[in-house]
Amino acid sequence: MSYSHFSAYAFSDRVLALTKELVQQPSISGTTQENQMADLICTILLRNPYFKAYPLSIKRIPLKNDPLNRCAIVAMLEKKPSTKQATILLSHYDVVGVDDFGLYKEEAFHPEALQKQLKEEQEGYLDEAARVDLHSNDYLFGRGSMDMKAGLAMQLSIMEDIAHDEESTENICLVAVPDEEKLSLGMFAAVEELAKLQESGWQFSACICSEPNFSAYPNDFKKYIYTGSTGKLLPFIYCLGRETHVGQPLEGINASVMAAQLAVEMEWSDAFSDQLNGESSPSPTCLRIRDLKETYDVQTPNESYLFYNVLTLHSSPELVMEKVKRACEQASEAIYKRLVKHRLAFGTDALAQAVPQPKVYTIAELYQRGIKKFGTGFKQSYETILHDSIRDNETFTEQTLAIARSLSSYFLDQAPFYLLLLQPPYYPHVKLNEKEDQLLLTLTNDLQRIGTESFQESIVLKTFFPGLSDVSYLRSHGETQVETTLDTFMPLYQQNYHIPMAAIQQLNIPTINVGPFGKDAHKRTERLQLSYSTKVAPVLLRYATKQLANNRF
Repeated sequence: MSYSHFSAYAFSDRVLALTKELVQQPSISGTTQENQMADLICTILLRNPYFKAYPLSIKRIPLKNDPLNRCAIVAMLEKKPSTKQATILLSHYDVVGVDDFGLYKEEAFHPEALQKQLKEEQEGYLDEAARVDLHSNDYLFGRGSMDMKAGLAMQLSIMEDIAHDEESTENICLVAVPDEEKLSLGMFAAVEELAKLQESGWQFSACICSEPNFSAYPNDFKKYIYTGSTGKLLPFIYCLGRETHVGQPLEGINASVMAAQLAVEMEWSDAFSDQLNGESSPSPTCLRIRDLKETYDVQTPNESYLFYNVLTLHSSPELVMEKVKRACEQASEAIYKRLVKHRLAFGTDALAQAVPQPKVYTIAELYQRGIKKFGTGFKQSYETILHDSIRDNETFTEQTLAIARSLSSYFLDQAPFYLLLLQPPYYPHVKLNEKEDQLLLTLTNDLQRIGTESFQESIVLKTFFPGLSDVSYLRSHGETQVETTLDTFMPLYQQNYHIPMAAIQQLNIPTINVGPFGKDAHKRTERLQLSYSTKVAPVLLRYATKQLANNRF
C-alpha cells in the first residue's frame, strides 16, 4: 500500500492561531491561571458546531479537595454514538513558570512580542541554535508553545474537522487536564470520569496523547511517535547523624557527609539504568539535598535529607528501593572506612570505635522496631505522627520530612542511620503489548510511512516518551505488587495521596503519542517548529482517529 498521497494539513493556519491563543492565556501549574485556561478551552470548544448544538457534552470535572478549585475538561464528540467506541485525545493545559525568561518574563506568553524582542536582543540571551531558529521564521517561541499547547491546538482543530465531516464515524473524547507539570491531580480526576463513562457502556479503543517530540540529542531533527512512557519514583532518604563539636569532628558523623556520600553513590549510577527495546532510562539525579540546621553554631549538622528522581522502563518500585538501600549501604561503608582511617591516624583504637557505622532502615523496618521497643501502643504514636505531619505541612516533601524526623526521634540511640521512604508522586511506566496491541502497533507503522513517503520526514518509533506523561495512569500493570510497595515505603499513600488504582485497572487503555515537534521544553528558549507541527502532525493525528474509528489497519 502506498502512503505517498497525503497532502499538508489544509487548516495549518487554524492550528497556528489556536496555538497562539492558548499560549497567550497564562496557565502556570499550581495557580488559578489554570482555571482561566479551562474557561478558554471551553470557549474554543463551543465554537465547534457539534458543541454549539450539544454544549452539555462538555464537562468540567473538579479535582478532589483542590484549594484552587481546578477542573479537568472531558468533552465527548459523538459522530456515531451507536458504536459506543471512542478514541481519547489527551492533553494537559498547564505550563511551568517563567522566571527563567529573565528580562523577557513579561513577553513569555506573547509569542509575537517575544520574537520581536529576541530579534533585537544583542546580549547573548539565545544560544546559536536558537538564534538560527529564530531567524528562520519556522519557529514559534514562548512558554507552552511546545509543551504542550500546540498538541492541544492540533486536537481541537481536528475535532472541528470531524464535526464538519458528514461522513465521519469518529467518536472523540477530548481530555484536557491541569496539574500535569506537578502531581497529575487533573489526570486522577479525569480517570475517574472515564471509568464512569466506561461503566455506562463506552469503550475506549485507544488514547492518543499529543505531547511534543523530544530530541534524543542536540541537533536531532528526527520526529518521534511514542508507544509508551517512562515511570518515575522519588526515593526520599533521611540521614540522622551523630553530633559533635567542630573541634572534635572524628567523634561524630556529620549528617551532611552522609547525604553527600549517598549522592555520590546514586548520581549517574548505572545500577539504576533500565534498558528495554534498545532504549535506556536516564540515570537518577538528585532533586534536593540539604541539612536541617537553622542557625549557626559549632555543632556539626545532625540531620539532612535528599530525594532522587528515578525513571524506570521496567523496574518495579520494589526493585528500585532495593537498589536505593544498596546505595545507602555502600555510602555507609565508604563513610565508615574513611572515618576509621582518620581516627586511627589521629587517635587511639578506642577512638576508632567511638561511633558505629551508619545503619540503613526502611520506614517499615523502623516502624517494626518501634512496635518491638514500645509495644502495640506505638501504633497510635505513628498514627499521630502521620496526622500531625500532614496537618502542619503543605507540600509532600515537607510532610514526608516531618514524618521521617518525628519517627526517627524515637530512635536516637540507633544513630547514625539512613531512613528510606518514598515521596509522592508515583508514575507507572507503560507500553504497548506486542500481542494484545498489535493493531495499534501496525497503525504507528502506517504513520511512520506517511511521514516518510508523503512528507519526507524521518519519523522514528520509540517505546518510551522520555518526559513524564499522564498516559501512565491509563494502563494497568501489576497494581497489587505496586500498591504493596507504596504501602511499605510511602507513608502518605492513601493518607493524602491517592492514585485511582481501581479505575486505572478498569480502564486499561493502550496509548500512543502523536504530537508536534519543538525544542527546549522547560527552558527560556522553548519553541515550536511550525512546518511540522501545523502541516504534518495534524495529518497523522487525523489519520489515526479515522483508522481507529473504522477499525481499518
